[in-house]
Amino acid sequence: MRSKLVLALTLVLLPLAAAVANEAEERQAVLAVIDAFFAGMTAKDTDSMREIMTEDGNLLGYQETSEGLSLFNPTHADYLESLATRESVPVERYWDPTVMLHDRLAVVWTPYDLYSDGVFSHCGINSFSMLKTDDGWKITGVVFSMEPDGCAPSPLGPLD
Repeated sequence: MRSKLVLALTLVLLPLAAAVANEAEERQAVLAVIDAFFAGMTAKDTDSMREIMTEDGNLLGYQETSEGLSLFNPTHADYLESLATRESVPVERYWDPTVMLHDRLAVVWTPYDLYSDGVFSHCGINSFSMLKTDDGWKITGVVFSMEPDGCAPSPLGPLD
């Protein structure tokens, strides 16, 4: 009787363990794309960034100003073109990402801070939309807030 119970539990738990392991692998793959995005941004390596972004995506940043809502809304191509010609060096860091997965769809929600030439620029929240293509995970779009004031200290500490 006991061996039948162990066998039944094994048959039930084995597929569950495999699903949990697969989800952990997918989560790591999604975050690796986010890491590559920020590394490419700092290096201004638009070729590597183009590989992890869909051709027809958009970014949408917003900031509350004294005049009201201000939007920054380039296509992926426009953003990469402006990054390539940017004189300053951007460094964006993120922490505590929340990753939601469903089949080929992923969303990553994470706080961030951004420095330009080593000087704090702003903080905010990033929301990455991603799609798993035959070539792997790709960023389809990013919506983010830009908050120059009132930022809580980053758990990553000061920029080195």
